[in-house]
Amino acid sequence: MKKLFIVLGGFFLLLLAAVFILPIIFKDDIRKIVDQAIAENVNAEVYYAPEQFKLSLIKNFPNATVSLGDFGVVNRAPFAGDTLLAVDEFNISVDIMSIVFGGQPRISGIVLNQPNIHVQVLENGVANYDIAIASEDTTVVEEDTSSKEVSFTVDHWEINEANVVYEDLTMPMYMAIEGMNHEGSGDFTLDVFDLETLTEVKSLTVNYDGVEYLSNKKLMADMTLNMNLPEGRYTFKENSVAVNDFTLGFDGFVAMPGDDIDMDITFAAQDNTFKSLLSLVPGVYMEGFEQVKTEGELDFNGFVKGIFNEESMPTFQVKLLTQDAMFQYPDLPTAVTDIDVDLLIDNADGNLDNTVVNLKSFHADLGSNPLDARFLLKGLASYTIDTEVSAKLNLSELNQMFPIDSLEMRGIYNVNLVANGTYDSVSNQIPQIDMAMSMQDGYIKQAEYPPLENISFTSTVKNESGQLAQTDVQVNDFDMTLAGEPFQANLFLTNLDDYTWDLTANGTVDLTKVTQLYPMDGMNLAGIITANVQSKGKLSDVEAERYAQLKTSGSATIKNFNYTAKDFPQGFTIANAEATFNPERVTLASFEGAAGRSDMRMNGYLANYLGYALTEGEVLRGQLDFKSGKLDLNEWMTDEEVEVSEDTTEVAMEVVEVPKNLDLVLNSSVAEVLYDNMTLQSLDGKITVRDGVVRMNNLNFNSLGGQFAMNGSYNTQDIARPSFDFDLNIQNVAISRAYTTFNTIQTLAPVAEKMDGDFSTRFKIGGLLGSDMSPLMNTLDGKGIIQIADAAVKDSKLIGAITTITKLSNTDNVSLKDVDIRAEVRSGRVYVEPFDVNIGNFKTVIAGSNGIDGSIDYLMKMNVPAGTVGTAVNSAIAKFAGSDETISSNIILNLKVTGNYEDPKVRLAGTEAGGGGKSSVQAAAKAKVEEQAQELKEEIAQQKKEAEDEVRRKAEQAKKEAEEARRRAEQKAKEEAERAKQKAEEEAKKATEEVKEEAKKKLKKLFPPR
Repeated sequence: MKKLFIVLGGFFLLLLAAVFILPIIFKDDIRKIVDQAIAENVNAEVYYAPEQFKLSLIKNFPNATVSLGDFGVVNRAPFAGDTLLAVDEFNISVDIMSIVFGGQPRISGIVLNQPNIHVQVLENGVANYDIAIASEDTTVVEEDTSSKEVSFTVDHWEINEANVVYEDLTMPMYMAIEGMNHEGSGDFTLDVFDLETLTEVKSLTVNYDGVEYLSNKKLMADMTLNMNLPEGRYTFKENSVAVNDFTLGFDGFVAMPGDDIDMDITFAAQDNTFKSLLSLVPGVYMEGFEQVKTEGELDFNGFVKGIFNEESMPTFQVKLLTQDAMFQYPDLPTAVTDIDVDLLIDNADGNLDNTVVNLKSFHADLGSNPLDARFLLKGLASYTIDTEVSAKLNLSELNQMFPIDSLEMRGIYNVNLVANGTYDSVSNQIPQIDMAMSMQDGYIKQAEYPPLENISFTSTVKNESGQLAQTDVQVNDFDMTLAGEPFQANLFLTNLDDYTWDLTANGTVDLTKVTQLYPMDGMNLAGIITANVQSKGKLSDVEAERYAQLKTSGSATIKNFNYTAKDFPQGFTIANAEATFNPERVTLASFEGAAGRSDMRMNGYLANYLGYALTEGEVLRGQLDFKSGKLDLNEWMTDEEVEVSEDTTEVAMEVVEVPKNLDLVLNSSVAEVLYDNMTLQSLDGKITVRDGVVRMNNLNFNSLGGQFAMNGSYNTQDIARPSFDFDLNIQNVAISRAYTTFNTIQTLAPVAEKMDGDFSTRFKIGGLLGSDMSPLMNTLDGKGIIQIADAAVKDSKLIGAITTITKLSNTDNVSLKDVDIRAEVRSGRVYVEPFDVNIGNFKTVIAGSNGIDGSIDYLMKMNVPAGTVGTAVNSAIAKFAGSDETISSNIILNLKVTGNYEDPKVRLAGTEAGGGGKSSVQAAAKAKVEEQAQELKEEIAQQKKEAEDEVRRKAEQAKKEAEEARRRAEQKAKEEAERAKQKAEEEAKKATEEVKEEAKKKLKKLFPPR
């Protein structure tokens, strides 16, 4: 016996050691199996914390438990990056005994702690939970797989503190669940078993097709369903479902033997107190609801019965009846009493369009104020309505019945409504209506917001025929004071087929107080608007754009207006503005305001303002006198600011589109304009905005130490290819400042970087603009004259290169005096005609071109004494002259300059006899330029001829190919016709032979041989 105890003790010690050791030994192997199973079966990114992967035989002994911590599933396309599931801890327990003795693993428990689940279904039906990888092997193998199956008998499952969002765009439906605890069990290995579940939800919101049916409701469901899997029949047994304090019980079944869903379910309230129904009312179910005093009982029941599929719906009915009910909040003196409700919702044939909603009666006494109503609605396609509402409410008493925080109300509100008839949108038929409303001595004040005071009006709505065109809406003597500012209005609206109105409004509106009542996210609005408006008109005149028929007139003043928004951070202000208007135009008597850092003053008129405001594409026309002390255009052309240093910013500019529906003339006078890196002063002229183009006429301003006069345009009709076209007259502008200011000069005339002096010009230039408002240099075209009175070039690499090859002394200074340079820009390359400069003491004529890539191609003719040049040049001159003797007279050096400004290449291109002085040098240079121009012209002509020859050759080739194709087609048709003819002849011959043979047979029958 002692040995037996020793053996048993050793066995249990070994078993206990195995419980602790085996999970350690097999942990990594099991984790590899889990990872492999996920990779092979899940089409999503699955993650978990490796250090939180645990295997335990103790936690749920005799079950083995696998725990995954920080577990989640992230979708791939088309939901790439969206998290389907995130779980704090995920436990799965497997019954060890089922493995040891049964050979069939059985899942005994699943626990999810704090899961966050986001289910999405797109309009095309694709769902983010469909992440299983389909098996590629579709071969059916008949074998006994019972030993390999996993039994889904789950002894227990739990979901703790779950948050679930379900979005289904196919319905469309949105459901949000917060704080859900759910547990259940069921033996799914049986054909018939009971499924027991318990669910609690702290907050449930359900929105279907834009209508929110449940909002932040508590939910509890304790359900037992009998599951008959072979028949697909699920029967309600003991169950209850509670929304807030309203609890329902269900009886009946749901069956799904095939595609149809057969149901026969009855339901009824388990708690028949009025208080449970009251818990469903939004805003009523709140802290302290338990202390609400109530009386009265209710009867709530209904059924759903029939077949549900794509073609049919089950019938249904809902009844609600309460009598002599009341409720009273704690700490409030007045109760809502005598509450009677008799409601029936009935559908007898399964056609939703035939649903009937019948509120047979509704009555409640709100203190001493009765509220009575009845409502009958038949059909959901073409509604038949019969309703009556009567109420007289003292708003001050509502605060004594309902806990309305921070809201104070006063006033007597009356409403009487009778409506009877059919609503049909196709025939524009509506019920006959007789409604009257009124308010006296109204007052509404909410904490932190200004009060609405002295609210009064009378209003009627009448329709005696049921036709939209014979409806009259009248609002008389509407008065209101908003924080001390009065407002009055009258409105008569008739003919709802063609809205016809007669409106008068007079009063003052403080926008600051309006935004306190109606906050606008990301927007600040302030200012005082005083208006006196009269308007009469018809909607048909608006739609037909007969704005002259809209008898709208009045006046308006604006003071201290201020507007800023997230997408308009610069802000817009109006210190003071006065305007009068009629149907044709708004006359602006005065306007003083600012847009960002730019101040402005205006007067003039705007025409077609109604069309512009009411119809897309209508043009706003007008003429304004515009004045400003400072106009900062950079503020409106900035996409973003990039920090460059502590005290500078680089402004990234973008194309400003000119609206095509503006036709404005601005007679402008601006003291200072900031544009890019320029400052314009004393700007005046006429600016026309029309058809997406800004045109400048006689625009004059001072800048860069000189005077500018310009005519031209900025064109954004094709916003992808904005363009400009300017005619410039510039006087006495510093060359160095022009270089640092205009990137066009930096690109087209880089020599200006080394020049001192002033220039004047008459120049026409145009081209396209890039996305940063900079000219696209390769598109520039223009021509004009550049006048230089006195300028000098110093430290130029080009002059250094000339000195190197000629060995001339005193060439460091290049001077231009009283020089007129004729230049032309073609496709971004500058061509200059011969002009004079002094390089040191030597007169020089320059002509040629340079490009936007920095390339230069110039011919320079220098008039120099032969003895002043170096020995090497003298030898070259002698060779050009055809003599070995050194020439001692003045000569003209032809220097060919190529390369670029940073690396110029200078070579001696030839010499000519001097003696002619300046004129001979110019003549020679001009001749050379003309010679180059002629060569270029001949080259272009040759290219044109070659292009024309190529076009002609291709045309002839195409003609030959077409002729050959035609010939082949004719030949083929001829051959086909010949074959058809031959075949027809053969068939005819064959038929003839057959006829002959048949005739012979008949003759033989008539005259048989003897």
